[in-house]
Amino acid sequence: MGSSHTKVTTASLLVTLGIVFGDIGTSPLYVMSAIFGKNVITSDLVLGGLSCIFWTLTLQATFKYVSLTLRADNHGEGGILSLYSLIRKNAPQWMIYVAMLGCAALLADGMITPAISLTASVEGLKSLTHAVPVLPIVIVILAGLFTFQQFGTDKIGKSFGPIMLVWFSMLFILGVISMGHNWHVLKAINPVYAWKILTMHPGAWVIVGAVFLSVTGAEAMYADLGHVGKTNIRITWIFVKTSLLVNYFGQGAWALNHMDGQMLNGLNPFFELMPRWFVGTGVVIAACASVVASQALISGSFSLINEAVKLETWFRVQILYPSKHRQQIFIPMINRLLFVGSVFIVLYFQTSLAMEAVYGMALNFTMLSTTLLLMFFLRHKLHWDWIRIGALTLLFLAIELSFLAANAHKLAHGAGFTMVLMLFFIAVMVIHYLAKHVLLRKKKFVDIHQYEDIITDVSSDLAIPKYATNIVYLTSAYSVHRMEKQILKSIYQKQPKRADAYWLLHFNETEVPFQQEYDFTEIVKGKIYRIDFNLGYKVKPNVREMFSNALEDLNKKGIIDIENRYESLRKHNINADFLFIVMRNTFNLDSDSPIREIFLLNAYSLLQKIEEPPEQYLGIDRNSLLVEYIALR
Repeated sequence: MGSSHTKVTTASLLVTLGIVFGDIGTSPLYVMSAIFGKNVITSDLVLGGLSCIFWTLTLQATFKYVSLTLRADNHGEGGILSLYSLIRKNAPQWMIYVAMLGCAALLADGMITPAISLTASVEGLKSLTHAVPVLPIVIVILAGLFTFQQFGTDKIGKSFGPIMLVWFSMLFILGVISMGHNWHVLKAINPVYAWKILTMHPGAWVIVGAVFLSVTGAEAMYADLGHVGKTNIRITWIFVKTSLLVNYFGQGAWALNHMDGQMLNGLNPFFELMPRWFVGTGVVIAACASVVASQALISGSFSLINEAVKLETWFRVQILYPSKHRQQIFIPMINRLLFVGSVFIVLYFQTSLAMEAVYGMALNFTMLSTTLLLMFFLRHKLHWDWIRIGALTLLFLAIELSFLAANAHKLAHGAGFTMVLMLFFIAVMVIHYLAKHVLLRKKKFVDIHQYEDIITDVSSDLAIPKYATNIVYLTSAYSVHRMEKQILKSIYQKQPKRADAYWLLHFNETEVPFQQEYDFTEIVKGKIYRIDFNLGYKVKPNVREMFSNALEDLNKKGIIDIENRYESLRKHNINADFLFIVMRNTFNLDSDSPIREIFLLNAYSLLQKIEEPPEQYLGIDRNSLLVEYIALR
């Protein structure tokens, strides 16, 4: 994946359909049902609802995301954390919490989308017979979907594009046929109808909350920028938006022709567009499209957590690569969390109409977060003037805060569950982020040159048994001339560690997503070296591979000599040995510690019990590893 798909070809456009538009593409399954709800269907309701959908898709999806946000291209990558990475040097420090809010909302969305889209598609079978066991079928599909994640989507992923092409073609054809019986629905393009329903209908806020569901998945158009490129997204969006609008207008035409003056009473306008003989096939196509949409959200959640770990806003988790594509990752813990959450939503809310109350809130907060981050991007990266930025920000905030107010009525009907989910994710992120900063403050850093004599003396003292030829420590010091005092004590206190050379490794996270470079510094000639690995926020550290490659490169250039110091081994071309010492921090809290600090570190200690050990996350060979525990006070 990646760069090969950023060129515009027929194949790349097909891939874009399969990767980017699953979530927003399955919205017709439930949006019109949610708008009509328990209302009596009238011409004003239909035309007003359609007008709101048309202008929401135009202003939010087309203008905000396709036109503006896709410009925030972070070296080919997109997404809310990529956007934050672009602006964090210029933005206020508090913007990290805005990024966390958007990230938490997207994770919540990753639970809700599979539940509602699959339930809505399987419910289509009820138009044939009410005896269909919807919930068991949905749970079986969910179990298969989440189980399959560990194997990657290399082979089946190739079918996503064709599936979504069939899906959008079906949306378009069904919509055109239905509109053919009532072309008057096209009047809804006039924004006056949207204004009338928003100002005159007694259930306007409920309708607005339902309309907002039509842009679920708009964030994916930016998040998947790195997979397919902005041009592919913009071209494909023309077809996608046309198909969506034609289908929405087709559902509106059906409602006016068949349900004027009546209530839906459990009918789904989407499936009512289909001839009876086609319903079974339509349900299968809808279920396949829902699986594709769910797959995109799940994969997106994995990528999001991977980036959050790099930004130190999430604890370390085991990350696996089930295919040859490094961008395709699998995180077992997050997979289990999303599966349990999706199944709970299905079992608790039972129907897609009830789940609609859960939906919307998460996306609302994601969009608000993107709007605030986008404001700083337009200012500091595109150098727009504050007048234009202010006007756009006010436009988007007015729309999104209106939707948020409309969604607030859902709190008593299930949206509270979404808020609990988001608060859980935000709490984890904030606790981890703040606790890491507290621990960093507790570390004592010293000037290496003030202690180079003692390090040299330990290395030269033949009375001390040699601990290893090379000892490697991980350091969080940004300056190449500083290191943790704990490392110094590890070398000369208790059992002194004599070595021919001491190495310091430091990892810098850069804004370039897949950057992999290193800087070498000889701090004390022949005794103390430091390598700074400059890694993009999407690159997972792998000490075993990266350190070896750096050593070979330095050796070829003649900068260092990695030949074995022992003659018996050197004549067999066996390289020198390296021992990696990982220092795990423990902390002692006393009664004088601030309450905030006590709470943060106690909560952080709970996260440490489930996070991946640093040596495992960093890919250090366990056969060359020593773990030391250091108390921070």
